[in-house]
Amino acid sequence: MKNKRTFIILGAIGLVLFVLFWVAILTLAVKFVRGLSADKVEVPVVEMTLCDEDSSDLCVVNFGTNSLNRMVINFLLPDEEYAAFYVKAKSRDTVGVYTCEVDESDSTVARCTGLRTPLGETIDLEVYTTDGDILIAHGTFLVSAVAIPTPNSLPTEVSTEELPTEEPFATGEPSVTDEPFVTEEPFIDGETTPLPEGESTPPPEGESTPPPEGESTPPPESSSPP
Repeated sequence: MKNKRTFIILGAIGLVLFVLFWVAILTLAVKFVRGLSADKVEVPVVEMTLCDEDSSDLCVVNFGTNSLNRMVINFLLPDEEYAAFYVKAKSRDTVGVYTCEVDESDSTVARCTGLRTPLGETIDLEVYTTDGDILIAHGTFLVSAVAIPTPNSLPTEVSTEELPTEEPFATGEPSVTDEPFVTEEPFIDGETTPLPEGESTPPPEGESTPPPEGESTPPPESSSPP
């Protein structure tokens, strides 16, 4: 009786283990099939163009160079959640890989840097996701112009020394005074200046004034010795 009960218990345990084993197998099989179907789904590849007001997909803003004489390609992203990517650029049978980074101040702008392409040459761009290397965009462009960076203006040093002050200088214009001035009348030969009434002009030294008519000049008193 005890042996029969033991066999029943062992059979139940074996059955449970058998069921669990097949459940695990089926689960792994389903995950594997789902993974294969996900890999078979192709991501649509965007045809890139230069950006305009109607652009809604990944587009190129412009081409430029940096201070190291390397090409800089500026992209406009459709949204802030756009997948991280890198660029393969082909020009004159030369393929270069451009590393890309999102602008810190604007998360919808990305800059990719790589080998410089000469002006007037065409460049084929292919954009791949960094996670999985999936091609998501491509386009051909003519590098007709590049933006050249301008050096940052250096701060000007202001001297703390005092500059000499300039003294005022004469402009050459005559100065005007408020004091009146006397204009001398011209002297005319043969004319005498009239004197006030009752005054006479003293004769020059060594000359005598003749007396008026009818009058005689008294002789000088003679001095006789006592």
